[in-house]
Amino acid sequence: MLKSYLPQSPILQKHIECFYIFNGEEKSTFNYLAFPHYNTGLSFIQHADIHRKEFQIDIVQQLNSDVKIELLGKYLFPVRINYFGKVNEVSIIFKPLGINRFFQESFHSIAPQFSQELQHEEWIKFGLSLFDKEIDLKNLEAFLLSKYQDNDEVIRMEYALPFLHDLDFNFSIAHIAEQLGYNLKTFQRHFIKHLSCSTVEYRRIVRFRHSIASKLITDGVKSLTEITYESAYYDQSYFIKEFKKLTGHNPKEFFKVAKQVDGEKIVWKIL
Repeated sequence: MLKSYLPQSPILQKHIECFYIFNGEEKSTFNYLAFPHYNTGLSFIQHADIHRKEFQIDIVQQLNSDVKIELLGKYLFPVRINYFGKVNEVSIIFKPLGINRFFQESFHSIAPQFSQELQHEEWIKFGLSLFDKEIDLKNLEAFLLSKYQDNDEVIRMEYALPFLHDLDFNFSIAHIAEQLGYNLKTFQRHFIKHLSCSTVEYRRIVRFRHSIASKLITDGVKSLTEITYESAYYDQSYFIKEFKKLTGHNPKEFFKVAKQVDGEKIVWKIL
């Protein structure tokens, strides 16, 4: 039903975590909860209408529908995604700032909401060709490489990410701005422009994702106390409150219901 693939191009490997292909079946349903992530998903979806509600996306079989492109923005709550029927999807999971290398517009300008349809003629045209015959990810990689571009402002922002992901030193935002040669206000403005969230929100997501990796991927026997401090939460009470906000579950419940899908790349709660 779902299979993930790593990009083959060395250039794309720098900016894309993985691709995945999903194929639904007639009269079937598939439901899951997606949780906040610093990565960004863009999906080509065939034979479907897409309906968005508060914190929910319904993808419903509609054989007469053209290919649609669904683009996720940043969100700080669990998002329920429901598939109904024979829906085909090819998704690109971009690393932080990765998607910015393939669009002239800033990420915030094309993805201000938690979910939206991408209205780009070239991308839609390619999406139609992607499903013309058997899906070939080589064609997808060739298309992405044709759209690849350098952006001095994005490259400069990329230098901020290791500071924000370093939970041992927990650098102040003012210090990070100074390292990049920005004043604090300008740095925060550029950050929102290119990542569609604030530095504080981004760091919340980093801590959350670090805790998931620590428990589910790195070493499943770690205690919640160990994860709390390794992921730079102030104390266990704060850790529990954050998990409830970001997942709807306390940590113990979350680690019972969260599942790694097709390896380590995807962590969902299958409903």
